Amino acid sequence: MTELSKSYDTNGFVLAKNIVSESRRNALLENIFKLYCKYSGNTKADFPGIKEPWNDQSFHTKMIDLRKKNSEAFGAIYDSLKTSITLTQLVADDKIVETVATFLKTSPGDISISEPMTRLDPPNDNRNKLDWHQERHFFPQNRNGMHGLVCWVPLVDVTPELGQIGVCPKSHQSGLLKLSGKKKKNLSYTTQIPIPEEEVNKYEIISVSANAGDALFFNMLLFHKSGDNISNKLRFTVQGRFHISTAEDFIPFDYVNYYNPYMKQKLIEKNYDCSDIPDNIRQPPVALQYT
Repeated sequence: MTELSKSYDTNGFVLAKNIVSESRRNALLENIFKLYCKYSGNTKADFPGIKEPWNDQSFHTKMIDLRKKNSEAFGAIYDSLKTSITLTQLVADDKIVETVATFLKTSPGDISISEPMTRLDPPNDNRNKLDWHQERHFFPQNRNGMHGLVCWVPLVDVTPELGQIGVCPKSHQSGLLKLSGKKKKNLSYTTQIPIPEEEVNKYEIISVSANAGDALFFNMLLFHKSGDNISNKLRFTVQGRFHISTAEDFIPFDYVNYYNPYMKQKLIEKNYDCSDIPDNIRQPPVALQYT
């Protein structure tokens, strides 16, 4: 681990191989499948003889079709996954937490996590894809960004066609850039706080080849962006942002309850009393949940 820690300090990122167990990954993938069945009206019977539908092209095709025809139902899957215990167990796995603590040079008990997220990125859909950016601009829990990191876990092998993460080694040494955000096209797009091209061009750009079970850890100040998914499948990934809560530059934070308005209306139509559930806008004003 000493060599990995040195590499993390120098380059701003490390790919740890085979750190997430298959059982953890499959538990989350199964939850994705069951939520798809709930919100699409399909059942396991629609995938006869398929033991793990999430590994079958037919499931990806149906998910992509749902995204096109009923984006609100697809969004309900996204929102349900935010609080899935299978996601929590994956990002809080001992191997993940111990690795985070090693790279941040602290103890596991001093770590906070914000906005763990399961991503379901369809082909040729870049509405929630960020340009080159630093994670610190979206996650201000540690003021200088050096006391936090991102953990990105692919649930499937991420081929070049699926869109691999691009990183600029050593770019974290630039510190936090003073940047301004771009106005969103509409609520279905994610706010951009892009790094100027001239800054990115100062560094080498590499694409990270990661397989299911690997985990990419990178500094909150590292220049990075996701690649384009040009395949015929969704890219299933997980990400969490970790912070040192005992650091001087840490600010305590809280989660704001968000209630999916599409599902609230569906419950009302089924005669459920939802008078205690506030009306929420579909997406927050900045991209707190995407990388």
